[in-house]
Amino acid sequence: MIRFVLTLALSLAAVSAQAQVATFSADDYGKTDLVFLESTGNASAYIAAQDGAFEPIRELPADDPIRRLAQAIGRVDLLEQNDRGGRDLVTCTGAILPGGWVLTNHHCIPEDGPHRLLAASILTGYLLQGAKDTQRYTLSIDPADWHSVLDFSLVRMIDLPQDILPLLIEDVTVDPGDPLMVIHHPLGRPQVMTRFRCFALREQDSGPILRHRCDTQPGSSGSILFDRELHPVALHHSGGMTANDDHSFNKSTRLSAILAQSDLLREITGAAPSAPPATPPADPATDLPLESRHAPPPGTGLGSGGVTDLLRGN
Repeated sequence: MIRFVLTLALSLAAVSAQAQVATFSADDYGKTDLVFLESTGNASAYIAAQDGAFEPIRELPADDPIRRLAQAIGRVDLLEQNDRGGRDLVTCTGAILPGGWVLTNHHCIPEDGPHRLLAASILTGYLLQGAKDTQRYTLSIDPADWHSVLDFSLVRMIDLPQDILPLLIEDVTVDPGDPLMVIHHPLGRPQVMTRFRCFALREQDSGPILRHRCDTQPGSSGSILFDRELHPVALHHSGGMTANDDHSFNKSTRLSAILAQSDLLREITGAAPSAPPATPPADPATDLPLESRHAPPPGTGLGSGGVTDLLRGN
């Protein structure tokens, strides 16, 4: 056990240095549209040149399973005291779970949050700059459960959403080479997904860390990785990919490891609703019930071959 903990700690030692938070002026806290003055990270120039490796969620049809899933993913805004005696706005990404809980990274909302954080909220429905139909929910700055090594925090929503289908966390295995997708708010911008060459690295260590090749940027910390069937499988927490090294990777924590660690997350998972949403499907052929919402229609998801191979550059 001691050896496992030591190995785990060493494997995550660089998390804080590579943590992907985005920092803005404290005066922008509470605003929907944020202006990022400088873009950093290995993906920035490539993404700009390709104009589309980050796919906007807003371009998906309203009844698309991915867009419906993305409703539970939001931008986490944190007003914090900095080391210079001033204040900053820091953004991450988070997921709304059943019962009014939000899962994000520990380095976004740490256990000593009340000593550093002044305010926290999650912004949902932010799909387009200038959008007027977003919703902002206040978050507790004192996590009810957390783990600094696994890099997760579970925090309460002060005001509960009425119209958001929460994300259901499951214990799902991810194999090396499996295709993945991440939904996030890089640089605090409107919600996007990464599918282009996004997959679990073929060289994995045993343990809770899932190495992946999904492009992210500052602000992506706390985002959820999904498998080909749209099951949530990992919590992204740090970068590490470099432009000229195909063996470099970003890091996430397997949700199975967080479930094993967190009594609270297991309790939240057990309390998850099992019935479809109250609103009846508009089109039974395309609008999936709750228990099937993770599975995309044939030919539209992340299944093997076809679109997946194209997105991965095969």
